[in-house]
Amino acid sequence: MLPLRRDPRHMVALVFLLLSAGVFAQDDNGDEAVVTPYRPTVSNPASLPHAGWIEGEFGVLATHAEDGSRSGTVPWLVKVALADDYGILVGGNAYASSSPVDAHALRGIGDMTIEWKQAFAMSDHAAFGIEVGEIVPTARRDLGVGKPATVFNGIYSVDLGATHLDVNLGGTRYTTHTPGVSRWQSAWASAVSWSLTANWGAALELSGTHQRGLPTQSQVLAALNYNWSAHLVFDAGVACGLAHAAHDKSVFAGATVLLGRIR
Repeated sequence: MLPLRRDPRHMVALVFLLLSAGVFAQDDNGDEAVVTPYRPTVSNPASLPHAGWIEGEFGVLATHAEDGSRSGTVPWLVKVALADDYGILVGGNAYASSSPVDAHALRGIGDMTIEWKQAFAMSDHAAFGIEVGEIVPTARRDLGVGKPATVFNGIYSVDLGATHLDVNLGGTRYTTHTPGVSRWQSAWASAVSWSLTANWGAALELSGTHQRGLPTQSQVLAALNYNWSAHLVFDAGVACGLAHAAHDKSVFAGATVLLGRIR
């Protein structure tokens, strides 16, 4: 395995090369399974991947803050739908870096999150979803949460004609916290997406967080996705912080791919 201190782009390139062979092999079997991308938006849809399949998401994210500091991650997520309405999500950051102004850069593996997801269909066009899990502190403390934290997310998804809407509301309860800062951080996100052509799609999203004792954060995100096949979707986009406390600018790219069957 490549050491984490090396360029994370090498890791991502290797992952895509390995996945491509599997994707093309799956395309030949005529299976009707189609990927269900969660990335690149902050919000997730209520739906789960195709039951009986393992689905993976991989990407890169680079952020440049207004004060000149920089950070980056290599996010990943593996989704397993055990049935049409419930499954398991396991993800995190394969690599994380932080380069503050006038300070030593920090690099290493990021935290990992394990969640249970349950979907509740309301109709053919609308559904609720719940995600509950734990953040596992696999990163060094100055790159992660330090100790386990509990995450919760409620989801409402609906098709409004040709437009799809995902609304998320949840948060994180941290084990450790700074004096004067709440242990609970609430989070919200609302994204709309639609098809531009048979292969191209687009998404716009507003999201934010609030934690008592810290400045409220918010951002706007815009992304494009390209459906290479029913089993592979690429995405890329930008995000910009809206809060007065942080006008961060981010660029990202990645892919969602079917990895194989579990039965």
